[in-house]
Formats: sequence, C-alpha cells, structure tokens
Amino acid sequence: MGATERSKGARGERELLGLLTDQLGLAVQRNYQARWVGGCDSLSIPGWSVEIKRRENLSIGSWWAQAQRQADRDGRRPILFFRQSRRPWKAIIDLHHLRPDTFPLAGHLAEVSLETATQLIRETLP
Repeated sequence: MGATERSKGARGERELLGLLTDQLGLAVQRNYQARWVGGCDSLSIPGWSVEIKRRENLSIGSWWAQAQRQADRDGRRPILFFRQSRRPWKAIIDLHHLRPDTFPLAGHLAEVSLETATQLIRETLP
C-alpha cells in the first residue's frame, strides 16, 4: 500500500472514530499499536473490535475475515465499517453476535448504515 492510500486510510479512521464518538457518547480512539503489532483499529467500544476500511475497491470478504480474526484474538464482537468516496459509512455485523438465541450459528452477516450500527452497539453497552 502506498503513502497516499495509507494517508487516506488514516483520515478515514479519524473521520469514523469522530462520528462514533459523537453518536455513542464514548471517547472512541485509534488503536495505535495495530500498525506495529496487528489488531483491530479500535478497542474503545466495550465488547467490540472495530475494523475500518476507507477504500474504493471493496473486498468485504477478506476484510470481514480480518475483523473476525482480530475480534477472536481479543475476545470481542467484530464489526467492520467501510466507505468509498462520496458514499456514506456502512457496517457489516454478524447477527449471531447480537441475537445468538435467534441466530445460533455465526455467518448471518448484515450490511447496515452507520446510524443502525451505532444503535445496535448502544444496545449492547453496559
């Protein structure tokens, strides 16, 4: 990945984390260690492992696999936020992590708006 792509990704992370901070009322910050030791982009939301992608070419399958690996490592629920230029932020979430009684097996992925994602997250917070 080139310097321009890394810069765009970092700007995207800051943009989304600011929106999450506003909508959740939590101080959602970047996981700066992720760059050197791996891991998710933010661990600031209790129980959630946040992965953020700001790219033009979507690769939802591989991004979701990355989000799952990182969440499993941290013992958290994965959530993937992504955005292309001139498009709104969206999120991918596994319904199993929200309603295991209804969706007993993982793999029921849903694409939702940023607003719906933050509403779902709020419902899981202590």
